Amino acid sequence: MNKRRRILLSILVVSIIFLGLLRQQSSLAAVAKFGQNLNIGTNLGLVQKRRPRVGIQIGHYKAIEQPEELKNIRYSTGAQVGKITEVEINIAVAKMLRDMLEARGIIVDMLPATVPKNYNADVFISIHADASLDKKRRGYKSAYFTPVRNNKDKLLKAKIDESYFYFMGLPDDDANVSGAMLEYYSFNKNRFKHAISKKTAGIIVEIGYISNSRDLQLIKDPVNPAYALKVGIVKYLKAQGLLN
Repeated sequence: MNKRRRILLSILVVSIIFLGLLRQQSSLAAVAKFGQNLNIGTNLGLVQKRRPRVGIQIGHYKAIEQPEELKNIRYSTGAQVGKITEVEINIAVAKMLRDMLEARGIIVDMLPATVPKNYNADVFISIHADASLDKKRRGYKSAYFTPVRNNKDKLLKAKIDESYFYFMGLPDDDANVSGAMLEYYSFNKNRFKHAISKKTAGIIVEIGYISNSRDLQLIKDPVNPAYALKVGIVKYLKAQGLLN
């Protein structure tokens, strides 16, 4: 009889333990599901922020592939001085910038001269390098679309300009901002389908003059301009609460 009681008691204890484990698993599953519904991690309830997205347009790259609505700029292939082309500078800086941003956990889209229809991101930056017959002309400049499309472009420009001037030491070439920059086609959603969303913060930058030996020395190594642009973009994303 005592042996039978011990067996029954053992079965009862195992059953209680088994039921306890089932309840624990059920509770954990419920917590996990609740966290997923609220986009909250189960580890201390920390909010899982979405990764910010940045579009980097390589100025003039594959311009010949522009759609019919932009056929007039299919042969806008960028500046060239000797064997140095603007496009090769733009490509090198864009790739380096992409690597630096991705290292921060940012999603990056590399875009040619043609922008996808109504492209949407947290930041859009079009990278260009300038040239002039006046070989003494040098400096950096940037612009957002006029008239202003949103309340983000100005802040993005301010953050990137501040960073670029600080790290690159180039003079301000704002006096030579052209109408083509202020009415840049990739920002002109009212006129073109292949343009960024009005909600996307966007600027076009001219990182320096390939026709000026001092500027060229600074921008031909993509690390320097890419880092300056990266810092500005990161500062903007942080100011918008999109990056820690």
